[in-house]
Amino acid sequence: MEAERSKAEARAAIGRTALQLATAESFLSTKEVARRLGVDTKTVLRYIRQGKIRAVKLGRDYRIAESSLQALLGVGSAQPAEETGSRALVTAIVNQKGGVGKTTTTFNLGVALHRLGRRVLLVDLDPQASLSISAGINVGTLSLSVYQVLLDEELDPFTVIRKTSSGVDILPATIDLAAAEIELVNVTLRELVLRDVLEKIRPHYDHILIDCPPSLGLLTVNALAAADRVIIPMQCEFLATRGLALLLRTLSKIQGRLNRNLRVAGILPTMFDSRTTHAREILDELKATFPGQVFDITVKHTVRVKESPAAGLPIMDYDRDSDASQAYMRLAAEVDSA
Repeated sequence: MEAERSKAEARAAIGRTALQLATAESFLSTKEVARRLGVDTKTVLRYIRQGKIRAVKLGRDYRIAESSLQALLGVGSAQPAEETGSRALVTAIVNQKGGVGKTTTTFNLGVALHRLGRRVLLVDLDPQASLSISAGINVGTLSLSVYQVLLDEELDPFTVIRKTSSGVDILPATIDLAAAEIELVNVTLRELVLRDVLEKIRPHYDHILIDCPPSLGLLTVNALAAADRVIIPMQCEFLATRGLALLLRTLSKIQGRLNRNLRVAGILPTMFDSRTTHAREILDELKATFPGQVFDITVKHTVRVKESPAAGLPIMDYDRDSDASQAYMRLAAEVDSA
């Protein structure tokens, strides 16, 4: 009886604590948090166990502080990282074909570089905002994004940069960015707008990675004009290789007219299925056609890579022992040492 009474008193104490906290600020259920984050409730429970979200147990469910959710989302401006005395290396992840792994590569490479102790900023330059969503940003609540930064030269980019639960910072995008292609047309030196923005940021980071849209429009041209080098994710199939020649011609024009220091860091084979003869033949052809320009690292095709954004996690956390996780860690080491 005494033990039962102690348990009842403990539950009552917890209930009183929860009530006191709830009167101090707004609390949300796990379902509400899952909806806000765009993830499954199991992911929210994992965040609670990992200490990423502050929560109070209430019956069978939890109540999660609004402030804790806002901290996870990185709402509010990120404080500028301390200047390192050097300038960040800017890498554009580019391919005009969609669905080849640009966003996946940008996010996981960025997190892998952070795991190596580097300060990393991701720039989402795709109006679909897939990179921002993968990083756990609720784009529907954003009032400022890279769109405003590109069009308002007086806007401090650090007020727009958000911190993420993965440790990297991000300059997020929203669907508003789709209008930038048109609105930048009348801007003086419109191809160099992003370069000017990143000049303010470069002393505060070691690496800046730009996720480009699946086109060779003005946004991609801005990324190439601002970058030191390019990584080209390439799916090992025939149709994916057809646009490579056009992309390389575009890079050559950018080098000649806007950015003489731009270079190709490498072509990264993605979604590689070593079981098929076709994929192996395409990879061999790429290496023969572009000697020394194809990474020895291949990111193998796996459903785990596709599942990880829905869980709000980089592949290194979602399945750290997977081939893809190991590939991105090796790629980070190579990119960081280049």
